[in-house]
Amino acid sequence: YFLQQLNRLICLFLQMAPRLLIIGAGPIGLEMAVAAVQSKRWDVTIVERGNELCANVVAWEHVKLFSAWKLNVSDRGRKALASLGADTPECKEMGEETEADYPTGKEFLDQYLRPLGEYLAGSERCEIMLETRVVSIGKSSKLLKGDMGQIRRKEASFRTLVTKKSDHGNSEKEDMIISDAVVDASGTYGNGNWLGQGGIPALGERYFSANIIRTIPNVVEDAIRYLNKTTAVVGSGYSAITTINKLKELAAANTAATVDVHWCTRRGNDVAEGKPLYEKIENDPLPQRETLSKLANALASSNNGCAGSSVGAATDEETKFERPATNFRLLYHPRVQLESISSNAANSDGTINLLLRDVNELDQSATDQVRAIQDVSTVIANVGFRPDSSIFQELQVHQCYASEGPMKLAAALMSGSSSVDCLAQESPGKETMMNPEPSFYIVGMKSYGRSSKFLLTIGHEQVHHVMELLNEGI
Repeated sequence: YFLQQLNRLICLFLQMAPRLLIIGAGPIGLEMAVAAVQSKRWDVTIVERGNELCANVVAWEHVKLFSAWKLNVSDRGRKALASLGADTPECKEMGEETEADYPTGKEFLDQYLRPLGEYLAGSERCEIMLETRVVSIGKSSKLLKGDMGQIRRKEASFRTLVTKKSDHGNSEKEDMIISDAVVDASGTYGNGNWLGQGGIPALGERYFSANIIRTIPNVVEDAIRYLNKTTAVVGSGYSAITTINKLKELAAANTAATVDVHWCTRRGNDVAEGKPLYEKIENDPLPQRETLSKLANALASSNNGCAGSSVGAATDEETKFERPATNFRLLYHPRVQLESISSNAANSDGTINLLLRDVNELDQSATDQVRAIQDVSTVIANVGFRPDSSIFQELQVHQCYASEGPMKLAAALMSGSSSVDCLAQESPGKETMMNPEPSFYIVGMKSYGRSSKFLLTIGHEQVHHVMELLNEGI
């Protein structure tokens, strides 16, 4: 304790700024770093697991965003770009956008995120560490997780163990980062949920991980994996229908080949009962979302999901959608969950067999009915992501037992809007960003836990709130 106080006094005497560690150099991690640099009150270290900034965005750069530029850039970001003399994306008001106002991941990177990275790289207040993985965060001195006392915990700095790629070979070396505050903006991307009933792995799921993709794949870049092959897509969110739409477009561009898709969802498509697979949002302000919703419901309703029996360029009058070409063959499996994955003994081509079990629509309980899908090359598991809380297990963080997000924020979100429209939500305020652990904050997608309703514009507000809290704590 005495050494901690002495260190703080020395820093004050030398007029050294406190150190902020930001975990994750994704969109919100960069926004957090920009805010801290612009405050001129913090020195920043930002660590990124990938070999470049926003490595996760690079992985989905082929995907078009639902939201237009206005919802994806911040005022502080525009200010940073202006200081570089860089052009900023035009932000039209909602309802005035055209197709060009909805960026792809690549456009988001090139026109906004990478310039933000250049701004940070040119700042004397910011240190960027790439290919650096956080192992664990703890407190300095003798404090352990069970030690109470807000004053003692607030006065103690953070110790963060990281591993970095060694200069020699593929080995790693360890390092310890000391900081006065930590912001976890590491997100949830790539940390996919399991496919089995009850949220645990299905039989064989871990063993056949090479056959499973848990993100939205770039099917054009890896077309050989899907042409003349059978693919199973699992999930009923917008990632799943985005993947299916990409596969449909791949088939349309390769008419000499076939693309066979099995679409598996826990929910059903009960249009007659007013419960379509994708709920309609009246006057949806996000046209990309509305387009995908209509496509999903049309495919799930087309000849019991056998969309491949439709005729090439015909147009469905109700949905105004061009029906898939005959070489795109989709079979929809409603109300099922994956029971097991097994090797295909009949073939030596690396394909697998899936066993699906029907589930009860009312309580999601398993039934005795099973069905098999054979000769599957790839399973695309678009069933959401979960946060990795292992890095802050030695800190006092109260997590929601349902969403795994920070409790204060999770409680505010649960008591807020129940609308399926993510735009209907509002930022709950800076008090909800606080954890029992002083000076430790979780922002971005990870702050929402398993929920998929997070928006970048909400993250920008979180950055503003956390910056206020950090400055108040100096």
